[in-house]
Amino acid sequence: MTINRINDPADQSSTATTSYKKIIIASQFGDGKVLDDTMTIRRPVFIIEEKVSEKDEIDGRDSQSLHYVAYKHNWQPVSCARVYLVGKDGWHIGRVATLAAFRGLGLASQVLQTIENNARSHNIKKLELEAQVHAISFYENLGYTAFGDIFLDAGIEHRKMTKNI
Repeated sequence: MTINRINDPADQSSTATTSYKKIIIASQFGDGKVLDDTMTIRRPVFIIEEKVSEKDEIDGRDSQSLHYVAYKHNWQPVSCARVYLVGKDGWHIGRVATLAAFRGLGLASQVLQTIENNARSHNIKKLELEAQVHAISFYENLGYTAFGDIFLDAGIEHRKMTKNI
C-alpha cells in the first residue's frame, strides 16, 4: 500500500472538514484494505444514491485495478477512484466518488492529481475516463477533453474524456 499525506484545501468553511487538517491518500493494487474501503464509498454513492445495480457496480475489474482512497486523519474513507491499464501507456480512471457530506471540498481533485502524478512515474502518457454528463465541467477544469457522443452506462448519461500527460 502506498500512502500520500496531503494538506486540506485552504480556507474551507464546511463543517465536514473542521475536525481534520490533512487527508491521506492510499493506493493498493487488487484486493485488500483499500478496495474494501472504496466499497464503503462506492456502495452509498453508486448503488444507493444513483441506483446503479450491484451487478453493474461490481464489474469484475476490481481485482485487476489500482485503487485510491482519500481518508480523513482518522482513517475514515471519504473519496475514491480506481485505474487500470489501457494499452501499453494509458490508464482508464473510473469509480470516482466522494461521500455526499464531503463533496465540493476538492477531495476528488486531489485523488485525481495523485493518480496523475503516479501515472507520470509509471511512464503513462494518456488518462481516459467516462464522465457522467453532470461532471464533465469538473473534469474539464482538471484538463480533460470530452469527445464522442453521450452514451448510457448503468442508465446514466456519460461521455468519454481524455488527458495527455
